Amino acid sequence: MITAEAHTLTGAYALDAVTDLERAAFDRHLAECPTCAREVAEFRETAALLGLAMTTESTTRLRSRVLTAAATTRQVPPTVGTATRTGRSWRKRIVVVVGGIAAAAAVLAGGISIGAQQSEPAPTAQVAEPAGVANAPDAQVLRADGADGGSAVVTFSRQQGEALVTAQSLPPLEAGRAYQVWIIGPHGARSAGVLHTGSGSVTTPLPAEVDRVGVTAEPAAGSAQPTTPAVVRVPLA
Repeated sequence: MITAEAHTLTGAYALDAVTDLERAAFDRHLAECPTCAREVAEFRETAALLGLAMTTESTTRLRSRVLTAAATTRQVPPTVGTATRTGRSWRKRIVVVVGGIAAAAAVLAGGISIGAQQSEPAPTAQVAEPAGVANAPDAQVLRADGADGGSAVVTFSRQQGEALVTAQSLPPLEAGRAYQVWIIGPHGARSAGVLHTGSGSVTTPLPAEVDRVGVTAEPAAGSAQPTTPAVVRVPLA
């Protein structure tokens, strides 16, 4: 007897995400169910196409979003007991399971972007939205090199009171350490965000008295005040 549970294994079987017992049972089921055999072939073709897609380094935000969607999206139950299915129900099931394959591929491969419009920015403490600052009438862009390599670029607007700080290829840090961005003025330093890699961006409010931006190496959770010398400092004109 063909059961609903057997039909729902087509996507997992195509991705080799079943146990040995499930695989053996489903192999026997495939020999008697041409519908599932066709689905498995189509899912394997889709998975192969996803593997050829453009890959990019996934961000923490993307990974969290994919895992959340995978945990909350329920596969549409199949119709059991009929020899044929309507075009609408067939397409709906294909879309749902292919979506599951795409989500699994994105997580396992470290993030897959289908087309340039879905690519994600580099990992950052805050998701930078640079367009407003860059397009400000008084926008300025300043760059400084780090003492041990890499650099920092600050795009800022005094009129808008905002700055975009971008780290570029700063040296890798040991485990448990991260780069922390500071805005600095006569009253001391204030944290603008933590970067867990040597490349990435943060946006920050820019009070009028701030006259420089610095980047230090700190514990991964960040510090209340700088505890090490700046690896790069950008004076603001």
